[in-house]
This record gives sequence, structure tokens and C-alpha cells, in this order.
Amino acid sequence: MILKVSLVVACLLALSLDIYAATRLRPLTIQLIPHPGGTEMMTVHAKVRGHEGNFIFDTGGGVSYISPAFSQNIGCKSWGQITGFTLTGQRLDMPRCDGLSFDIQDRRFKTSVLGVFDIMKFMPPNVPRIDGSVGLDVFAGQAITLNLTDRVLIVETPSSLAARVRHSREIPIQFVREAGGLSLTVYVAVPTREGTAWMEFDSGNGGANVIGKHLAALLNLDPTRKDPQPANFMIAGGIPVGGMARVNETLIMDGNIGTRFLIDWALTLDLSRSRAWLSRVASHNR
Repeated sequence: MILKVSLVVACLLALSLDIYAATRLRPLTIQLIPHPGGTEMMTVHAKVRGHEGNFIFDTGGGVSYISPAFSQNIGCKSWGQITGFTLTGQRLDMPRCDGLSFDIQDRRFKTSVLGVFDIMKFMPPNVPRIDGSVGLDVFAGQAITLNLTDRVLIVETPSSLAARVRHSREIPIQFVREAGGLSLTVYVAVPTREGTAWMEFDSGNGGANVIGKHLAALLNLDPTRKDPQPANFMIAGGIPVGGMARVNETLIMDGNIGTRFLIDWALTLDLSRSRAWLSRVASHNR
């Protein structure tokens, strides 16, 4: 009888492991939900310590964070300090929570450190609550594809990644880790006649692209204009970036490429091997 019970337990354990492995071998498609608080702002529904929340998905955010109220709800006692800078150079300090995970659909994504920050003070009044932000640091070591047209973020498997990039164009990138190495953002190469500039991909920027004043003349922009102006330049590999751009004299990077570009291109990032690809989104999906 004991042997039979042991065999049943062993079979059930093997079955559960097979189901877990099969789940891990499938790409995970995460739905991105538009939020009325900002132009083309997308959110992700997730749980932290069993508490549900809505979080901005922002490739330019650097460090993921939760709100002070959400931090209290999950019983996290924040401590210490994370220090970073906004794209226009303002210093930003926030306390931190350690050892938390985001449960998104059927997958757990562990984080070493989350910031604690209240984004709602920058939101218009009477918009739905945002409980924090999910950035690329949550997916460190994974391969992901962002498709803003279809409003999905796909966590790839090795086989799905290989199939996807087979029909995509690889682009030269750099991963940038600021805030003591906690932050994770991606910069893409932009050739100029003087050399290679590096611009951030920022899914949190729903307006015009932003170009540093130090680079404006090289991209045939008027460095004295404060309002958006037409801008056309190329990402390395001959991928055009058009639309409007604002010149900013305090920008601490060469440029910031937002959702007006990303809506036309699916961006695939291999966050374990520092590689990236772009593929044109079919027009009939829009």
C-alpha cells in the first residue's frame, strides 16, 4: 500500500513538473491596456504578494517601482534610497523595497529592488489609479517583443525568439544601467556625419521624439526652436524615423524615441545577450 501511494505521488509530481515545463516553453503574451492618464500610455495588470495592481509599462523607466500606498498594502517596509535622473537632468530620489516579484498572468518575474514612488501626483485628476511602473529591469535575462499596435508584450522562448528574428532586422544597441546598476534601458545607434549618436527607446513617451540641442544641427533641426518641428533621421541599418521632434537643451542623452515610432515597429530585445531587432508591423493590424 505504501509503495502504491509513493508511486501515485511520484506520478503526480512528474505530471506537475511536465505541466510547469510546458508552460515555461510557451511564449507568454501579456496584454497591454491603454490608460487615460497619458497619450498612448500602456499598463500591465499584475500581482505583488497576492495584491492586484495596474502598472505602467515603460521601457524608458529604468527602475520599476510601486506606489507608497501599494507598498503599505503589501506590507513592504521601504528603506534606503535609489538615486537617478530624468531624461532632462532632474535628480530623482526614492526609497526602495527588496525581494519582491511581479506575478503577470501565469508567470513570476523576480526583482532584486523596486523603487517606491507616487506617479499619481503627475497625473490628471480623476483618472484610474496607477500602482507603479514595470520596466525592462523586471525582464532582465529574458527575451521580449513589444508590439504596441497589437497592444501586447511577448516573453519569448528560445524557439519563438529564433522564429521571430528570422524575419526581423537586427539593430546595434547598448544597454544602459544607471542608478547604481539597478536601472535598465536600451539605446539604439543613430549615425550622423560626425559619428554615432545613441538614442533611448521609450515606450513611455507618447508625444514627439526628443533630440538633444547638442545634436540638433547634425539632424537638420533648428536648435533655437522650442516647439516641435519635423525631423527625419535614420537608425543604424537604414530604418527611418520620421514625425515631429522637440529640441531640448537639458537632455542628458542624445535623443529619446517614443511611441510614434514604436507603433510602426515591433521591438524585440534579448536582454540576456544585448541584442535587438525591429520588424515592421503590418498595416492591417492598426
